[in-house]
Amino acid sequence: MSALTKFIPPRIRGLRVDPGAWRHMDRAALKHLLGRVLTYAIFLLIILGILKLVPRIWQDVKEGDPLDVLLAIPFEVVSIAGYVVLFWAVYGAAARMSMQGADTPARPLSLRESMQLTTSRLALGDTLPGGGATGFAVQFWALARAGFSAAQISRTTTAFLVLSNTVMTVMILVLGVLIGAGLVAGDLHPALTWIPAAIAAAVVVVILLFARRGRDFVPPEEGSRPAFTGRFAKMRTMLREVGDRLPPGAYDALRIIRRPAAAGGMLANPGFDFVAFYLGVSSVTEPIALPVMLMAYFIGQVGSLIPLPGGIGGVQGLAIGVLVAGGMEAHYATAGVLVWTGVALGTQIVWGMWQYWRLRKSIKRWQAEDADASAPVPGT
Repeated sequence: MSALTKFIPPRIRGLRVDPGAWRHMDRAALKHLLGRVLTYAIFLLIILGILKLVPRIWQDVKEGDPLDVLLAIPFEVVSIAGYVVLFWAVYGAAARMSMQGADTPARPLSLRESMQLTTSRLALGDTLPGGGATGFAVQFWALARAGFSAAQISRTTTAFLVLSNTVMTVMILVLGVLIGAGLVAGDLHPALTWIPAAIAAAVVVVILLFARRGRDFVPPEEGSRPAFTGRFAKMRTMLREVGDRLPPGAYDALRIIRRPAAAGGMLANPGFDFVAFYLGVSSVTEPIALPVMLMAYFIGQVGSLIPLPGGIGGVQGLAIGVLVAGGMEAHYATAGVLVWTGVALGTQIVWGMWQYWRLRKSIKRWQAEDADASAPVPGT
């Protein structure tokens, strides 16, 4: 039985198909079937588009400037280093903070341990099927071994996600207004300027409101409230979970952003990554207006929130779409973004896999230290 057929009830699988038999399918089976059909259709369109462009894309890459590609590598390395510093600033500060839901402070992570954990998460998220979700699972596992409680991991990860996406959100807001109002060079449709700017402004306002609420906010104990039932139970449960975790995490983010290491890492990560993006595009064609290049990069970063390995597909699709809307030919935009993607993923995977091996050694050391600390003292 094929993966698609299994969602069709037996009564309508035969040779004689009743045109109205779909009415007998339960709602869940029908949604699965329609979802599969839509997914196959989208992938078919993508494959047809790629096959049409592949010869030209490959030709663009071969005729590109290798010097720009080589120059992009050190910028990508510095970008990852900025991400590591931000992680160290957030989780190192969290380990020393008085946090709700924790009886004892967590182990303060050194800069080296932060590098091991962060780059391992990036590499595993780039290579394993679960994408970013798998990388975060490894991160949670390592933090638990470092002594972070579940409440600390949840709250601190929220603060980290707020800070790591702050530059992206603010830049989409600022660039959307500047390009949309014609104050800087670039010609983009309002759907790529004013609408993203409005969404980014709403996100900023929501985060600030949650941060204000989070100063004295104590999340209710798990299981203390009745579970939602009904048609939108899952969505309502998810929104309630976000409402419980976002206020204290957003408040911590506003405290941590004042630290020079946090601010520096927060700016260095997307800043140097954009330089690598710019060099990747310039290796195959002449870049278009800088504001549009910036908008393409930052709107592309929204695609990293999609749970795909390395964000592959989401990031590239959005970035290419904005570049094409800004006037760049589709094959040049695709080739340039793919060159940057190769540099970024290659750097993250090589560095991260090496650090993952070192992370496992650090975790064994933490476990040995904890065992020694909990061992009874002789003569007592």
